[in-house]
Amino acid sequence: MGATEVACTPQRVVTLGQGQTDTTLALGVEPVGVVQPWTAEFYDYLPEAVHEADVVGTELEPSLERIAALDPDVILGSKLRHEAIYEQLSAIAPTVVAETVGRTWKDNVSLWAQALCRQDAGDHLLAQWRQRTASFRQGLAELGGASVSLVRFMPAEVRIYLTGFPGSVLRDAGLERPPAQQVDDWEASQQLITVSQERIPQMDADVMFTMTSPWAGEGDVGQLKDEYTSHPLWHKLDAVHSDAVFPVDEGHWNLGGGILAANAMMDDLEQHFLEPGGARAALTDGDA
Repeated sequence: MGATEVACTPQRVVTLGQGQTDTTLALGVEPVGVVQPWTAEFYDYLPEAVHEADVVGTELEPSLERIAALDPDVILGSKLRHEAIYEQLSAIAPTVVAETVGRTWKDNVSLWAQALCRQDAGDHLLAQWRQRTASFRQGLAELGGASVSLVRFMPAEVRIYLTGFPGSVLRDAGLERPPAQQVDDWEASQQLITVSQERIPQMDADVMFTMTSPWAGEGDVGQLKDEYTSHPLWHKLDAVHSDAVFPVDEGHWNLGGGILAANAMMDDLEQHFLEPGGARAALTDGDA
């Protein structure tokens, strides 16, 4: 959508997506305006500074009036979400947009760092990430490796996440996906699949992580989850037999989409696979 000149160093930043907010905070910049989280409250993993920002609408429908009232130096968005209003945003302040969100989060760290004149900080964050995931992969290799599945229970459907933000973190960590969840082309593949009860076997892996999203649609997520987890096919899953099904917080596992969320995911993965208990205990029959 064209080159954008941004004055260094911007002091009044408005972020129009979860990943933009996450990464801006990680770069040491406190935005003056943010969009609402997908849930009712800001995600627990985010720094307290996020609560000081003004809310300028939702990621899908940001308010141009609220944004303009904040007199921003720069606006961070995405072509995926904000292409239709890019010209209006650019009339308010220089607007830098990523092509998309989710699986491109590391590229977006570099983009946001450049937009905020914090390239060195962005490079440092990504170097730390590479070091952390390399160390995790080494510990995982000593364990013998593991396949993982990520399942999301929603009020009206159940999903398996294949790629996207959480998939990219799991891939960086060296965690395999089971055969039923392999993708041929990471860039072009669908991010997720919806799973009927007849397809419960596709959920199986050495370890299953589950997210529950009562806010994401109409219906009773508890009832739907009970229907799946009481189904005979559920009880045939290896992960269920091994007591290797673990709930995780969707705030950082799926919704946050930035480097702070990725590191919060790694906190969980390290706890499960490198420390006693959790997935490690299930994989080693409790002997590790």
